[in-house]
Amino acid sequence: MTLQQFISSKALVNSNTVSKSSIIFGKSNIGNNTIIDPSVIIGYPIRSKIQELMTKTSKSSSIEQLYDEASLGSVIGEKCHLRSFTTIYESTELSDRVETGTNVIIREKVKIGSGSIIGSGTVVDGDVLIGKNARIQSLNFIPPKVVIGNNVFIGPGVRFSNDLYPVSQRLIKTEVKDNVVIGISAVILPGIVIGERSVIAAGTLVTKSVPENVVMMGSPAKQVMTREEYDLKLEEYEELLE
Repeated sequence: MTLQQFISSKALVNSNTVSKSSIIFGKSNIGNNTIIDPSVIIGYPIRSKIQELMTKTSKSSSIEQLYDEASLGSVIGEKCHLRSFTTIYESTELSDRVETGTNVIIREKVKIGSGSIIGSGTVVDGDVLIGKNARIQSLNFIPPKVVIGNNVFIGPGVRFSNDLYPVSQRLIKTEVKDNVVIGISAVILPGIVIGERSVIAAGTLVTKSVPENVVMMGSPAKQVMTREEYDLKLEEYEELLE
């Protein structure tokens, strides 16, 4: 279903490439030359505000007007591309040249560095920090308290967790350092630090923190080689394409 455009009078839209079926709430700021595809929502209010609105709904106000009044808005940098059915919650900041696939949800208090890509169907579930030039592929789940560094690659279907004893009230920080590679369908348990330039193989269950420059594989994860050995195998593999 295509949305009908709503752009807040409080929003600052510096781009001419914003779809006529986009919705922008609150004091959102859209940078120059950013592309907003059809059916994108920016500045969506947090759940507690919507629950409060349930007791205050007025017949004289549309739902868009009510959401607009509640929203603090979001910041979208220059030369970004938000593809259709992306929803960005309020109080989130996307730096320049950030891209999203379709059906992406980025919750509140998320910061994403310049040049990063968030793949289709991925959920970034609030209070998350993602560095520069990260490539997060499709169908990933990144919960609150996860910190992802610069130049990180995360394959499809990776699952992070943040609670050692669900459902507790204590959420634990998990950190992925710079230049890490995580393969498809890996599972990362709470409180873990994955060291710089390490590789997590496809399907690996990571239960303990990982040092720098190693390759981990299995369930639970065990070191199988160094990053230097991995890079050599990668180079040999790519030579086969020539």
